Amino acid sequence: MLQYLAILVLLTSALGDQQQGLVLVKSDDDDTNDDKVKVAPNTEQFDEEDLEVFQPSSEWQSIKPGQSIPAGLHVRMNLQTGQKEAKLMEGDDGTKFKNNMDSEKKFITIDKNVISKQRLKEALKDFRDKFHDESANGEHSDQSHGSLTGGKTFRSIDEIRKELEGVDLFLKKDIEEITKHVEILNTSSSSLAEKEHALDELEYYVHQIDNARDLDTIGGLSLVIKFMNSSQESLRTRACYVLGSAVQSNLMVQQSALKQGALPLLLRLLSKHEPMAVRKKAMYALSSLIRLFLVGQKEFLKLNGLEMFVKLFNEANTEPLVIKAITLMTDILTEQIEYVTSLLRKQGQDVSGDISGRVPLLKSMIEKGWCQLIPSLLHTTENDTREKVLQALHVMVTGCKSEFQKAHIQNSLKKLKLEWLKDARGSEASDSSEYAGILAQLVTDLMSKLT
Repeated sequence: MLQYLAILVLLTSALGDQQQGLVLVKSDDDDTNDDKVKVAPNTEQFDEEDLEVFQPSSEWQSIKPGQSIPAGLHVRMNLQTGQKEAKLMEGDDGTKFKNNMDSEKKFITIDKNVISKQRLKEALKDFRDKFHDESANGEHSDQSHGSLTGGKTFRSIDEIRKELEGVDLFLKKDIEEITKHVEILNTSSSSLAEKEHALDELEYYVHQIDNARDLDTIGGLSLVIKFMNSSQESLRTRACYVLGSAVQSNLMVQQSALKQGALPLLLRLLSKHEPMAVRKKAMYALSSLIRLFLVGQKEFLKLNGLEMFVKLFNEANTEPLVIKAITLMTDILTEQIEYVTSLLRKQGQDVSGDISGRVPLLKSMIEKGWCQLIPSLLHTTENDTREKVLQALHVMVTGCKSEFQKAHIQNSLKKLKLEWLKDARGSEASDSSEYAGILAQLVTDLMSKLT
């Protein structure tokens, strides 16, 4: 029913830039009783011939009023006649114009269909009725209106509240989650799986400094330390992991953990009677507890922590723990040597000599035989282990120079240097050859300190 209206819309859009609109005129040659009208352009403004398409050529031609011209022409205003003129662009023989017309047709031929007046009225009426009676999804608008007015579309606030009852719509704060997991750990009826999950969740939260402090404030830290003494291996492992993450670079929590007796418990968990999983997490927690914490480092020496580490050297299948222990001692030695050197310089004292007696950890390491233990690991085949051993030798050379100058250690260093120089000079450049060059330079620097 809308085909006639579509014709009107098409005609209007096609001629919108040429005329004011369309009019319906009565046909004079229609003798029938069926009152009919013709669709025609508004003749009050322009003649029909004015709407013909402008045909350009290489000569200037006048553009008639209201006449459309295609794109790509040279247009000018003739100052003598006052008319607009157009022609093809220079160098265009008409091919470009023809191609533009074929690919981008901008004009339509008006088909002057004769439309029945009665049928046009019916089409417009049908269009108006459907517009008012149909909703967007095709359903009758009366039904939609009824559903709106009947209150079936919108629910009351009480209905919404009842439906959302029990649903957690808001994110909980970290302290709320931490408190919840601490309560699980503090409840005797909690299952092993629930406690394991609670410790896993706490380890995630306590990486943030404030969360770790909150854990301590609500008593959760003491509970975690208690679980380090649990009879369940899984709980001991997870408790050490939580403690290590909580105290890492967090002075307030380090102090609190030290006061609550975490350090001696961690040293006990490093013993050979514990499973390797527990020992690794205990080493992680111990490293986090005493790094950048001078009071903790002194307590570590007082509790014979170095002796515990020496036992690791003499135990089979403990290389991962030994490497972690060497790395920890190297880091702490670096901290203490830098602190002592800075202090002596401020006091105007000479720092070029042997300062090992003023560095507590280095002094203890020399006494416990570490100058002999560390070089013994140079025979390993793992480059990562060798690198950590060389870094330890660099830091300890101040107090162990005479020991490192012994022939067997010198021979080991020369052998490593030749091996890495050969790898570094390989025919193909790669990351491994670059790494070998770095290790060779590390040996060279160490040997220069020993001369």
